[in-house]
Amino acid sequence: MGFLDNMKQMMEIKQKMDEVKKRLDTITVVEENEYVRITVTGNRKIKDITILKNDDVVNLEGKLQSAINAALEKADNVMQAEMMGATKGMMPGGLPGM
Repeated sequence: MGFLDNMKQMMEIKQKMDEVKKRLDTITVVEENEYVRITVTGNRKIKDITILKNDDVVNLEGKLQSAINAALEKADNVMQAEMMGATKGMMPGGLPGM
């Protein structure tokens, strides 16, 4: 595969990844516990935080942190799956680091 073929393939990969990023903005992930509900996009942007129970601030803070971390982890998994699906079979084998 020549240099121009590699460049063309890299441009195709970039275009696919841009499409995936746009799609990830439309995907939402929700994590909820007894104190909070967190909604994030597939691109790891927090869309909504809903306080469900606030009778214990210390517990609330811990539950908030836990729910945010869990929601972001789920969003990471969605993002990785989307990126892998978009670039499957497109990655050139001869490029270093790929």
